[in-house]
Amino acid sequence: MGSWRVLVMGWGAILVACLAVGTETSLPAVVPPLAAAAFVLIGAAIASDYFGLQRRATPWRGQVAASPGARARVTVLEQRFHGDRETGSLRTPTSARAYLVALAELGAWSRTAEVVDFLAADALTRPHRDVVADALRALALIELGRAAEARRLLDGLGRAGAREPVLAWVRAIQAEREGRTGEAEAIAAAAARVWAEPGVRRDLMLVRARLLARTGHGDVARCVLGDLCAAGFRRDVEALLDGGDPRVGLAAQEALGLRSEYRAA
Repeated sequence: MGSWRVLVMGWGAILVACLAVGTETSLPAVVPPLAAAAFVLIGAAIASDYFGLQRRATPWRGQVAASPGARARVTVLEQRFHGDRETGSLRTPTSARAYLVALAELGAWSRTAEVVDFLAADALTRPHRDVVADALRALALIELGRAAEARRLLDGLGRAGAREPVLAWVRAIQAEREGRTGEAEAIAAAAARVWAEPGVRRDLMLVRARLLARTGHGDVARCVLGDLCAAGFRRDVEALLDGGDPRVGLAAQEALGLRSEYRAA
């Protein structure tokens, strides 16, 4: 049930209570205090993590380069998550989400098993869909070798995350892992044309370039990586040089100008 439906039902219950009590006493005496209480309680509910507006306020902005600061942030969030869970704090889902996002930003998928399982349990009682957390949880499951669970989770999202580019990124990676490279490239290409957030677009273009290079479209991959260099993501392209796939490395070398493009006469 969406949070707006919960709020409407709450308002309806308060209205019924006002009418029931007011008809027995006096409406002018009953309605003002109950209305004031309703505004306070609904405001608190909207601000709380349970109704999810706090979660949705932090969108996915793409992966980040590993740095001492980023790793320290992960450590702090990990400690906060464990502390909140041990004390049974109401903010534990928020801490878990922040911890998962921080791990996803660094690509530290091997450390996500515990928080992924916690968020899976939390999702059963959550009155809304947190598409960002669910998409990252699905990618973590893929990376942990739990592809069947990830597939069920992504299928359950359906079109709920149509406005979240992270879902397109995860679905492109899922299709790539399942051998559907053409579909994966099409998902990444379509999403990269729509989403203007620099970090998100970079991640999508990197996925697309990798797929293009591996399927024999090195020329297009070089152009995609060249666009990334021009957009200020040269370091991300340089990171592909040691990625292990010579086809991707060759496209990166050409995009960086480290190797002249070869053409047969």
